[in-house]
Amino acid sequence: MEQPITLNPGDLRAFDATLELRPGCGLEFVTRFYDCQAQLRSALLKQRDSGVARLIFIVKATHANRRAVAAAADIIATTFPLGTRAVMAALSAGRDPGANGLVFL
Repeated sequence: MEQPITLNPGDLRAFDATLELRPGCGLEFVTRFYDCQAQLRSALLKQRDSGVARLIFIVKATHANRRAVAAAADIIATTFPLGTRAVMAALSAGRDPGANGLVFL
């Protein structure tokens, strides 16, 4: 399922998955959200270097992860303005969500 972010053989980074939506959508799955700054920086650099327009950050819906996301709400709100409902509604309809989003699953 992993999708390389570039064609450069020296770049080993990859999205966990991608969606065939215009203008491009990378998916990053997170089991444990613990270092907001490092985890978001890594994902956003992948988005920048791959050229995909959208990044969906999918976080396992545990109490600890929800607390960690809530603690970083100001950073997350600017970087991932869409929440679970908005992202899932757009994807269910087969359309571009229009912005980056964070989804709890």
